[in-house]
Amino acid sequence: MKKIILACALISTMFLFACARDPVPGVESSLSGTGPISRVKVTADTANIRSGCSTDAPVLQENAQNDQLEVINEVENWYAVRLPEEQIGFVPKEQVTPVVPDETEPKPEPTGTEDNPIDQTGPANTPGTTSPNTNNTGEMASSPTQAEQQMLNLVNEARAANNVPPLEMDMEVVNVSRIKSQDMIDNNYFSHNSPTYGSPFDMLQSFNVSYVQAGENIAGNRDVAAAHEALMNSPGHRKNILSPDYTHVGIGIQEGGQYGNMFTQIFVSKPR
Repeated sequence: MKKIILACALISTMFLFACARDPVPGVESSLSGTGPISRVKVTADTANIRSGCSTDAPVLQENAQNDQLEVINEVENWYAVRLPEEQIGFVPKEQVTPVVPDETEPKPEPTGTEDNPIDQTGPANTPGTTSPNTNNTGEMASSPTQAEQQMLNLVNEARAANNVPPLEMDMEVVNVSRIKSQDMIDNNYFSHNSPTYGSPFDMLQSFNVSYVQAGENIAGNRDVAAAHEALMNSPGHRKNILSPDYTHVGIGIQEGGQYGNMFTQIFVSKPR
């Protein structure tokens, strides 16, 4: 009987100690997807642009390595590309790679459908929201916070340990990530789909962030180290963090909510 009482007392003590260390467990979630491809770059020595989706179709033109082509559509293993004089040609996907437009090129206006309209002025005009191009003071953020830089360092240390190139912090994406974190706090939810902005892909499109592939990790936790450890211990989040496909990241950290801090990591691929 004494042994049972002692065992129960020990279990009770261990439970109280665990609760004292982390009264509110952290949460994590991940998501990834491919964006619309508008340009491709020739990776083969020479790419034959044909009149149809067949190697037997006549060659309309040849393009050298590193030439870029405007993509109109995808047809199975081919890209339909725009040629001079309003011609349309087809190039095999294995001869090219998707790229994003140069930052100096004018960005297209957001577009939508009747079922899913997008306000041309962006969500900044919605009451109670903040433009992702600004910080909480209304000014464009030009550098990461100390906590955001700390998380970037941890991410790149993990990538280096796994022989993956480091990610570059993209301030345009940082601002979107900060707004997503604040939106989760303000509207008391934890999801990749925001009631204010939609999915992370909707947000990137709405604010004209060009990318080939994107992924999002979100977490609620007490500090950067604990959030990073929890993300790395989850297969889906770890996959996003260590993916060699991504070239840039935006990390947005906001204080508040039931977990102490809200973290949003938006990974993007911006090959050029």
